[in-house]
Amino acid sequence: MTVELRPLGVSCNISCAYCYQGHQREAGNVGKKYDLDKMFLSAEREGSPFTLFGGEPLILPIDDLRTIFRWGLEKYGHNQIQTNGILINDDHMQLFRDYNVDVGISIDGPGELNDLRWQHNVTRTRANTERTIHNIRRLSQEHRQPGLIITLHRLNASAERLPRLIEWVKELDAWGIPSVRLHLLEIESELIRHRYSLSDEENIQCLLQFADLQEQLTQLRLDVLEEMTNQLLGKDQGTSCVWHSCDPYTTQAVRGIEGNGQTSNCGRTNKDGVDYIKANKPGFERYIALYHTPQEQGGCKDCRFFVMCKGQCPGTAIDGDWRNRSELCTVWKGIFEHIEGKLVEKGTVPLSLQPQRVQVEQVMLKHWEHGRQTTIQSILRNLEPTDIAHTERVEQKRERASHLRYAFVGEEQRAKWEPRLTAIRSALAKSSVLSVAEGLAPVSIVRTPPSQLFAIHEYAAKLGLQLKALPGGEGKYDRLVVGSDLHVRRFYEAFERQQVEQMYTLLGIPSCCQKGMQRRVTARFDPLWDLQDMSTEMTELYMELRCHKVLNSLLRPIGIDVLGYIPCSQQCTESEMIGESKLAIGKRADMHHEIAWLEEILDWPAEWTALHGIAELKTGIMKVSSSSFHAPNKVTIRYFGGRMDADAAKGKSFIFQGACRETSGGCL
Repeated sequence: MTVELRPLGVSCNISCAYCYQGHQREAGNVGKKYDLDKMFLSAEREGSPFTLFGGEPLILPIDDLRTIFRWGLEKYGHNQIQTNGILINDDHMQLFRDYNVDVGISIDGPGELNDLRWQHNVTRTRANTERTIHNIRRLSQEHRQPGLIITLHRLNASAERLPRLIEWVKELDAWGIPSVRLHLLEIESELIRHRYSLSDEENIQCLLQFADLQEQLTQLRLDVLEEMTNQLLGKDQGTSCVWHSCDPYTTQAVRGIEGNGQTSNCGRTNKDGVDYIKANKPGFERYIALYHTPQEQGGCKDCRFFVMCKGQCPGTAIDGDWRNRSELCTVWKGIFEHIEGKLVEKGTVPLSLQPQRVQVEQVMLKHWEHGRQTTIQSILRNLEPTDIAHTERVEQKRERASHLRYAFVGEEQRAKWEPRLTAIRSALAKSSVLSVAEGLAPVSIVRTPPSQLFAIHEYAAKLGLQLKALPGGEGKYDRLVVGSDLHVRRFYEAFERQQVEQMYTLLGIPSCCQKGMQRRVTARFDPLWDLQDMSTEMTELYMELRCHKVLNSLLRPIGIDVLGYIPCSQQCTESEMIGESKLAIGKRADMHHEIAWLEEILDWPAEWTALHGIAELKTGIMKVSSSSFHAPNKVTIRYFGGRMDADAAKGKSFIFQGACRETSGGCL
């Protein structure tokens, strides 16, 4: 695990054309202020050494750098920093020596090979490159050799330029540089792809030449090739995060600490320009989905390298969607095949060709299904014949499995809205009970977390009503039917016999909304299928909701649902009346604050997407990952709402502040 201390966020002294942090800069989320005491407190909670990170961390005042390094030395005995190396001066060199600082340098090669690490013009860019190389040598002579990160692209690794890069790496070896991490270009836009990316074949040939080069180097290690070999050998406990089922909602290997002390994730997964805080819990739904999803649909099914690769980094996923495998799959597969062949030639059978690979996959799946990270090495160490799992059972289990996780855009938003969401859900449960008591319908379905079951039972009992649990709760919520003893028994009998028409009638669902409804109560809710039934405007992959806020069902995965059913259309007046009546019931029961918050959240712009059995809901305040039904293509549903919350983050999508609210008809 790496703790990244980011006092000034993504602030930087240069403008790398391919920088993955560009999304945050475009959104206007560039750090300008920091509180070192808050940062130290957060770092202490993480409990491990940190790396000073950016942007470019050396733009910090020298006194603040000294304070940070002094604290790091006292706390952990050493420090680390990742820098482009341009700004290193005598004062910095003294700090590095005084406070035991390991330095990492990001550079793509000498001269024009480094031109994508741009600053204003060619002259200044080339001068910066010379300064960085000078500082690499100076560190090697006056302090200790730095490790390097080199990103491969058309300007430094094309067929014409690669020989010069390789010769330079040989020079680095002679200088005593211990390691170089090779990064393939992370493509953040089609313009970057067109101008600077290498083709899959070029990337493969480039990495193979580096593999040959490794045999000639005396001490410098090319980390990525060494790690891929270890993955195939099942020795993965020391390999980097891209091979370890990184969860984009918590990025276990990278624990960011921003200038205000709040935690954040690895910037490579940040495509919205928003630094979400860590999710409420880790999850591995991406990897379960990739294991089962055919390769032609963006998954990894039946790939013999899956247990080593796991779809690779979510930051490089196809179409920028973390639910897909890496768009560099062809490259990684090609290199795995090459290393696999080399191992076989030497008489070693890699895990990819061993029968027990299937067992390792099944054990790994079990860990993921229980929300646990694991390694190949630990699985092999504990593997027993009884651990053999059947693929059929895993497929069935996946159909039943559900998950629900969420992450807020900031600590302030979490502190404000997390308790409000709890209060809103409680108010909705009470309103459902009251709607029956006031004769709005014979029965109603109440959705509540297990912790609230006793309280809602007591509430209903005081009104002379019964509650009975229904099987098939959604996510972490239980479903209960509330009504008189007679009506509850009638509903439950209809539920067990699948007499949906009688169920809908007892629920008070308008007759217009009953038509065409096939699975509203008997199965798990999912906007993809339910909402397309209600609109003749629904296309195969995209839909815009233009409805009264009480008809907004996109928030149902987090327990926010006024109606309890899907209306027949976006303009169903009878459903609007029912929804407004339920809100009025809540207000009459002195739940004014909760209903006001509910009305506010129902009016937020929101986007719901589904892919590979994973749904993601995003608003300007939070995002939610939940279970969905499986579809071969991504489906998007957008709700533009009526107002943006004042606490919404700045971001690149219409759900955030400062972004164009683009509809099919243009910007709002």
